[in-house]
Amino acid sequence: MNFRELIDVVSQDTKIPAGDVRKVSVAILEHFSRLIEEQQNFASPLITLTAGTTPARPAAGDKPAVPERKFARMAVRQQPPAKPGAAPAESQP
Repeated sequence: MNFRELIDVVSQDTKIPAGDVRKVSVAILEHFSRLIEEQQNFASPLITLTAGTTPARPAAGDKPAVPERKFARMAVRQQPPAKPGAAPAESQP
């Protein structure tokens, strides 16, 4: 799935105009980018982002130098098991 497909799916699921979904999505991704750059983690009820950095490596032999890289690992949070007799939870968009 690419960004445009994501916008279309969210727009259809939520009945929010695609232009508005795009603006909010871009703002969220920009904030995630800042969090990664600042090496800060993010947690929500559905996912967590854990920031990390790979150190720079100098050139060695025939291998070129590799610059420092910042990244984030995304993980799906485990949902607690449903209580017996409870109504099933609705899926969240």
